[in-house]
Formats: sequence, structure tokens, C-alpha cells
Amino acid sequence: MTGDRGSRARPALARLRVVLRVLEAHQATGFLIPAPRGGAVVCRGPGGEDYACGDCGRLLAIGMRSGTFARFVFACGCGAWNQLPSRA
Repeated sequence: MTGDRGSRARPALARLRVVLRVLEAHQATGFLIPAPRGGAVVCRGPGGEDYACGDCGRLLAIGMRSGTFARFVFACGCGAWNQLPSRA
């Protein structure tokens, strides 16, 4: 036995990149998540969606479950305020 059990890397799961909807300041309702410092993401999770700023494209959250933070407003370092797009 060579002991290589468990040495195989698991394949990376494909995630959906969700481009957030940019809001005007007067449209922003809900809990505001401040812009992360130094280009960091707000949070990471085990889900299948990544949330990107609708203005500059910076990733704000990685690995979210579908619909997570639906009522939240993400502030981005570029100055845009973002929210999940409405689901039809």
C-alpha cells in the first residue's frame, strides 16, 4: 500500500456569479453592510453563489446560499450601493 488514500483533491464546485443591482441612495432600504477594507469580501460560505458589485464587479461575498442577504444593501469600495436583483 502506498498510502495515497485521501490524497486526491476534491473538484472545485462551480458557483454562479450574481451581479448585484446598483441602487441610488434614496432607494436603499434594509440593513447596510459596510464596504470591506482592502478589497476583502464581506463573508464566505458553503453555498453556490458569489455576489459581485453591479458597478465595478468586485466580489463582495463568496459562496452564498441562494437568496441570502436578500434584504441587505452592500456598500462597495467604489462607492456603489448594491442589492440582490429581484427574482421573478
